[in-house]
Amino acid sequence: MALELIDTHVHLLYPDHFSYEWCAGIPALQGAFPIEAYRAAGAKAKRGARIQSAIFMEVDVPAAQQEAEADFFARMADKDRGEPPLLAVIAAARPESPDFPAQLKRLARDVRIRGLRRVLHTMPDDLSLSDLFAENIRLLPQYELTFDLCARPHQLTNVAKLIERCPGTQFVLDHCGVPDIAGGGLDPWRDYIKTIAAFPNVACKVSGLPTCSDPKKPLTPQVQPYFDHVLACFFPERLVWGSDWPVCNLGFDLGAWLDTTAELLAPLQEHEQVAIASGNANRIYRLN
Repeated sequence: MALELIDTHVHLLYPDHFSYEWCAGIPALQGAFPIEAYRAAGAKAKRGARIQSAIFMEVDVPAAQQEAEADFFARMADKDRGEPPLLAVIAAARPESPDFPAQLKRLARDVRIRGLRRVLHTMPDDLSLSDLFAENIRLLPQYELTFDLCARPHQLTNVAKLIERCPGTQFVLDHCGVPDIAGGGLDPWRDYIKTIAAFPNVACKVSGLPTCSDPKKPLTPQVQPYFDHVLACFFPERLVWGSDWPVCNLGFDLGAWLDTTAELLAPLQEHEQVAIASGNANRIYRLN
């Protein structure tokens, strides 16, 4: 039986509508990456994993385009009848801004928006440490919205401080904290992950690992120790899965990541596989 996955991290790029400044200088991410291309890429898996549904993840567009991006993909999700269907949206926002509460109210009106994200790994390390940032993040539970954390290992100490100040907010750590897999960077990443996993209001997203890996080596053996560590720290009950398509193509294509995912989850009991593949995503992002 195929492993049925909810993809909690799909980037769809429509350059005719939005600007993607961070893609400049990355040849593999030039041009459009529409939902049709994503579906075609997902069909290439060979080892028993398939994507049953997906969540759009904001693509770090300029601040002036954030709400338009959220609306565009929320409308797509509302009308989408393709396979796999787009179910929900994680929208971009700026919690460091005094305007955040008003922006939050506008975004929360759309039932397709289930969470927010602020990319941290390209920003000053202390961005998330301000009183205003934490105060704004503490507003999210009022709207039943999650907050995805995208940070590099050296920033995880500051991320832990933010989590501690916002005990009522559901956080999701993207890309397992972006470990340096190609460079063998298990430490001090392992200790950072243990610290963050100690907070019960955090889930870890098994995504982004292909991009962190060496494309010249087989994928599964590279990511296995990193997956084993987040599994030991978060347990199956607090792991979700994501493709990070098309960014994953910088390391391995979506088909390869799906095949590796099937291998990583195969030793687990069936109920643990289901939890990571879909059950936790349904609960955290309120998809049911």
